[in-house]
Amino acid sequence: MKNNARFALALTLAAAACAHAPRAAEVTVMRTQEWKGAHDGPQSPGTAVGTDANTWNALWRSLGKTPPELDLEKFVAVAVYAGGRPTGGWRVDFSAASRGDDLVVRWKIVKPGGFVSQVLTAPWAVQAFPRPKGRLIVEAQPE
Repeated sequence: MKNNARFALALTLAAAACAHAPRAAEVTVMRTQEWKGAHDGPQSPGTAVGTDANTWNALWRSLGKTPPELDLEKFVAVAVYAGGRPTGGWRVDFSAASRGDDLVVRWKIVKPGGFVSQVLTAPWAVQAFPRPKGRLIVEAQPE
């Protein structure tokens, strides 16, 4: 009788664990290289991705800079342009997670805190991530 009760309890716990298991859970992805600037980005906010030589070069052309080396067989990049801002201290933050074979990159523009320089800025950042097997999904988070 005790064995039947233990077996029934084990079966119930296993079924409950399977029923509540998350599907396509997100796992944090390590960032690799990052490039950023505070004053020389585009005046209009926007994003760009670098997934091949053409998009990588276009991304850097929009910044008026020579593209650095990046192994585009192994990595992809996301660029975020904050646009013109009235003070210093603004920055771009990234987070990334894998969802199955997809890579989800979330970004947000972070407002300055405390005392800031009274100068017009146009912050930007480019972040490289390991190339996903699936899609690259870029999502904005609220400021």
